[in-house]
Amino acid sequence: MSLKNKSIIITGAAMGLGLAAAKELAGQGANLTLVDFNEKSLTDAQKELSKEFPSAKIVTVVGDASKEEDVKKYVDTAVKTFGRIDGLYNNAGIEGRQAPMTEYDINIFKKVIDVNLMGVYYGMRYVIPVMQK
Repeated sequence: MSLKNKSIIITGAAMGLGLAAAKELAGQGANLTLVDFNEKSLTDAQKELSKEFPSAKIVTVVGDASKEEDVKKYVDTAVKTFGRIDGLYNNAGIEGRQAPMTEYDINIFKKVIDVNLMGVYYGMRYVIPVMQK
């Protein structure tokens, strides 16, 4: 319980590394704000975590890490629910697809950049000031 009462946000929390991190952090007593754009998977992840860690305090936020307003929403939710933010696992990311540069769809490329770069930037931009308080 080394993270008891610490508030941690995890983006891309519904599956894979995000869900694995949520399990580890819940096991250490952290309060979790789980964020993902896939509402069904996020709900399933929360149910799984609550079953495995019944005392875990978990709130979910459906949102897209590449959208600034969604990032503000998950930061506000974490603060309103837990009163603070102690950590951010800025995990949300997408792979895109494999294709030669001249054939790669520019809209897919822009989405990869928005999620993988801007999503990380927005998370830090809005979480760091809260953590500094």
